[in-house]
Amino acid sequence: MVESEALVALIDTLLPGGEGFPAASATGMAAVFAERLRAADHDLPTRLVGAIAAQGRAPEDAEGWRMAAERLEAVEPKLFEELRKYAYLTYYEQPMTIAAIRALGIRYNATPLPEGYPAEPFEKERDAPRHQRGRWIATGDVKRVDLAQIKSEIS
Repeated sequence: MVESEALVALIDTLLPGGEGFPAASATGMAAVFAERLRAADHDLPTRLVGAIAAQGRAPEDAEGWRMAAERLEAVEPKLFEELRKYAYLTYYEQPMTIAAIRALGIRYNATPLPEGYPAEPFEKERDAPRHQRGRWIATGDVKRVDLAQIKSEIS
């Protein structure tokens, strides 16, 4: 089994598209996905191919890949979690996927940095913790901590 074919089949299994969304491979994300896997762990793509090969015959169709992905998730949960994480992150930054999200009428900031996501002003009633653990201090009530003693102990 060729590594690139296994990666494309896996991303299309995880993100097959539909209802206005493209299949993962149609976005052209495969090369970026493979590059990110190698950057995270040089052996990640090779481990994927090995894990699929260990299941027996390589899947031949979408249903076979779906079953292989389910077995991979059961047998190699950490490997599968890494693969899924990088697949989803890469897919949702592709221009075709962003266009599909925006076509739904959803405001989608494809590059949140350096501007960041739009933030609503803090409202005590809405934003204060309700779980009764911890607490928050209003900015105006924050007091500086004297670090002089700590600095002298370090010196």
